[in-house]
Amino acid sequence: MKTNNEITAHSLYVLYEALTETVQQAFLQELLQNQQEKIEDLALYIACKQAKLENEFLSKEETAAFINQLPK
Repeated sequence: MKTNNEITAHSLYVLYEALTETVQQAFLQELLQNQQEKIEDLALYIACKQAKLENEFLSKEETAAFINQLPK
């Protein structure tokens, strides 16, 4: 059973899909400008969750390379 938050999120997405492509682009641009850090964090969380579900973990070398490329 979906929660109210999930239903609301889906309804907002359906509304987004109903917008013209020009308005969608403008919305995404504003969203990225104002919520970039949250979007990046969520994208990383989703990628990590998917990798965990698929048992695709980084090797020690890949982990070290990833950590070393992070901004300081």
